[in-house]
This record gives sequence, C-alpha cells and structure tokens, in this order.
Amino acid sequence: MHFNLLDEKWIPILRTNGTFDRVGIRKALTEAGSIRQIAASNPMDNVALLRFLLAVLLWSKDDAKSALATQGDGSVGIAEDWLAKLDDHKTAFDLLGDESRFYQDASLKGIEARAIADLLVEFPGAQSVNHMRHVVHDGSYGFCPACCTMGILRLSVWAPANRYYPASVNPGTAAYAITQRKNLLLTLVANAPEAIARSEQAPWLSNAAPDSPGAVANLAWRPRKLWLNVASGEGFCTNCGSSGVLIASVCNEGGWPTPTTGGQQFAKAVEAELKKHGYNPKAKDQESRNAKRLVKNAPLIRACRMEELREASAVGNPLLAVGQSRETDEQRIARMFYELISTNKEEAIRAVTRKATADEQKQLGDGDTKTKKFWDADPHLLTDGEAISLPGLSADVAAHASRFWRNALHLRGTRSGKVVAIGPVVNKFVFQDATSVSLPNPAAGMRAELTNDCSNKLRGLVEQVTPNPDCQHPEISAAIVLATPDTESRILATLNESDATPDDTEFLHEVYQPLVEQVVASTTRGSSLRRREAIGHVRQQLHAEITKLSQRRKQGGT
Repeated sequence: MHFNLLDEKWIPILRTNGTFDRVGIRKALTEAGSIRQIAASNPMDNVALLRFLLAVLLWSKDDAKSALATQGDGSVGIAEDWLAKLDDHKTAFDLLGDESRFYQDASLKGIEARAIADLLVEFPGAQSVNHMRHVVHDGSYGFCPACCTMGILRLSVWAPANRYYPASVNPGTAAYAITQRKNLLLTLVANAPEAIARSEQAPWLSNAAPDSPGAVANLAWRPRKLWLNVASGEGFCTNCGSSGVLIASVCNEGGWPTPTTGGQQFAKAVEAELKKHGYNPKAKDQESRNAKRLVKNAPLIRACRMEELREASAVGNPLLAVGQSRETDEQRIARMFYELISTNKEEAIRAVTRKATADEQKQLGDGDTKTKKFWDADPHLLTDGEAISLPGLSADVAAHASRFWRNALHLRGTRSGKVVAIGPVVNKFVFQDATSVSLPNPAAGMRAELTNDCSNKLRGLVEQVTPNPDCQHPEISAAIVLATPDTESRILATLNESDATPDDTEFLHEVYQPLVEQVVASTTRGSSLRRREAIGHVRQQLHAEITKLSQRRKQGGT
C-alpha cells in the first residue's frame, strides 16, 4: 500500500542515450539533463506530465524562473537543494494510504464507485462503446498506481465538462503548444511561465480550491474529486502490463470549477453592480437586454470606451461628475450605463456596446473577449478568440488533417525552435482522437498560407478539365479528400526542411502537382489517352494558378 510519487518509478522517459525508463518526480528533475523527453504513449500525457513537473519545480524554489535561465547545455539537472521542500511534504505525494492521499479526497470513501476506465480515455466506458459495458464494469481488471497517476494528471489538462463535472483548467478540447529542446531540463526552461507569483496553494497540499490561484495551482488543476479503491489482490495492469497492486475502481465527483478569465471576472463584477440598480438577468424586457449587452461588453468598455460612456451619460446630468472619484471601474460603468437605460438613450447604448473595431481589438487582453472559462495566462494554450481544438471526426479528412496544424502554426506566437502542438477530439464527453503535430519554423507561416490558398482552388481546377465543368462532381471531392493526408504530410515535411525549396512556385508545384495528377487519373473516364490529355490540361491550370498566387504575394510585399 506504499506508492510515493517522489521516488517510485512511474514517469515514462526516454534518456539521451536512447533507452526507455521510468522515474519518480525527484529523478525526473535532478537528472533532467540526461533525459531526452517525457515519453508517454499518449501525447496528452506528455503535456500533462510536463506541466505537473513545472508546477512542482515552481513551487519548490522561490525564484525558479530566473534560476532556470542559468541552466546551460552542460547542466546535469535541477540541484538537490532546490527540492528541499519535497522532503518536507513527502507524505503529500503518497498515492495510496488510509487518509491523506495525492490528489484524493477521503470524503468520497464509501460512495458508489465507477470503473477505473474513467481515468484513461483509451478504455471504453459507459458513454463510449455500450456493447463493451459487461467487460469494463464487471471489476475483472485494474490499473497499476503509475497508470492511475497519469490518468489523474491528465484530467488537470484535458478533463471535458458536462452537467455533472467541470472542465479542466481550460476547455477539455483545448490545444497546447510545447517547445521542445534537446533534453528535459532545457524543455522545462523553455516552457516555464514568464511571471510567477509566490504561492503556497499547491494542489497536492489541500483539497480546497485556491481562492486566488497562481501558476502552480493552474498548471496542476484538480477538476475532479477522486478516491482510488485498491483491489484485494495483485495482478497485471490492463493498461501497461506491469505486475503488482491494482486499483479496481474510482469514486468520482466534480472538483474545482474552471477558472474565469480577468475579463469574465470584471463582467461579473459589473453585473453585480447593475443588480443593485434593479437589473434582473432573467428578465426579457428591453432594459434587461440592454444591461445584458453591457455585461458582455464590459471589458471592452473599460479598455477602450470609458470616455465615450462618460460623455454619453453626462449629457444634461452635471451631478454625475460630482463625488464619484472613489468609484471602482465596475461601479462607474454600471452607474453611467444605468443612467443611459433610465433616460432611454437607445442610440447611445447601441453605440457604446457595438462590436470592437480592429484597433480596439489590439488594446484588449487575452481574457477580455472570451466566453468560455479558462486560464487566460496559460503559457502553453493556443487561443484565437477561444481555445482552438482539433476539428471533429465528423469533418472530412481535409479539415481534420490540415486545419488544426495550420491554426496551431498561426498561433505558436513567439515560440522559437521546435514546437509541438497537441489537441484532442471530444464528442459527448468521450475522447475519440488525440494528435501531436510538429510545427515548422515560424518563417514557414506565409508558405503555409500559400498552400491553403492553393488547396482552395483545387476542386475548381480539376472540374475545368471535365466535359461538364458546371455540374457537381462528388467523385472529385471524394478523391481530393482521400489524397489530402499524404499531401499534408508532404507540406509539413517540406516546410521543416530549411531552404529545401527556395522558390514559392517550385514549392507549390512540388506539393500539389502529384495531388491533382492523382485525382484526375482516378476520376477521368475513358481511355488512357483521355486521362493523359486531362492530366496535361490540369497541369497547365495549376501552373497558371500557382504563378498568380506567387505574384500576388510578391506584390503584397510579403
């Protein structure tokens, strides 16, 4: 019944000499210079484990970010004296025991348990493959403590939400970008958050949600209350095959609610002030609808339109400017807007709650316009309005294969070097897919846009060489979709090769000529002579379109 995560072998790693191993938290940090990377079989685990190690390190050392910056290529790993805090709180990392357990709440003991498959998405549960229910719920299998720990930590990053459970620290379908260096130590340095506020609210020290969570709590969030039920005997882990103590089931309830962004917190504060003026968020009258629009746009108004709101509400009301110097921003916005509502200034209300302009968007922070809850200072999250995710499996293969990596490339920001993006597909609380994509250098972004522009023209190009180009051609669409995965792999491989294709025209020909030739050959009816003629024609069309796109790029100064 002893399994302490500091020293037990549970984190899968690949060492710099090419050997696979498992280590505890302590060795993962002190030997980080000799570890190539975290090497879990599921890419989602690689993200979760890296973030957890960062949380432990940031909690252990006060000035961890600046201290990490001093670690060079020759460093063996994190110094032992940096980790003294781990020994002071060693019992907090005990996974099994009678009362105090890592990431577990003893208040759940005795409630109705669920299948241990809830911890690992690779195993079918009640919501996924119903005909497997008699297998996954009969208690005839179990997971080892190491696999359970990885499942628990995976929840902190990827847990989806439903009416019973909150999501993880970000939406369960969010995508993350991780910068990879030549060893784990340098990878930790590259992925540590920039600004770290001192915090003792580590998730492994208390079951209570932190009042004002910092980076440590957010990197290792607890969206579930859990209690692991140990089996009566030993056996083989159904997930990894190791022999020993097995966990047979898990008690599971909703845990810490997903954090709100700074903009969402401010909007809630404005809503609270409006309620003092009589606003009812459930009412359907025009005044309530106007107030709801204000709440939605409160961060935008605070950042860009305070003076506009003041001028609109102060017309004919000189007393509004008197004695209000001690108001907070939310009090001031609520008061001035309520004045507009009370005096029926509909035109002013519409003006101050209009959609943000392009210039205003530049003044807004990451959390000012988001509707979903998430950690808006997350150093790894990929966001564009909302956290991006992998397109659903219901989308055709072209969208599923390409849209994700192109968006991820666009959103990699200032990250330099090798960057990997990881994202899942979740349908009705069930993970159906997870992918890891190695993103090329940021300089490849423009060429990726060129390939996107060119691919949008492909169907029309191929249709032009058919006898009836104005008709629908589902066979052409299907052929393009089927050939897309190979084309996307070719694009990524070419973009990752520096100076492999110095000319844009040559690059696009190299990528798309094999695709259009394959599509035409597989969809053109008639003799081989007819197919040869169609292929020659489509080559000409493709060349003309590529030339046009390349010239447009040069004329645009890019």
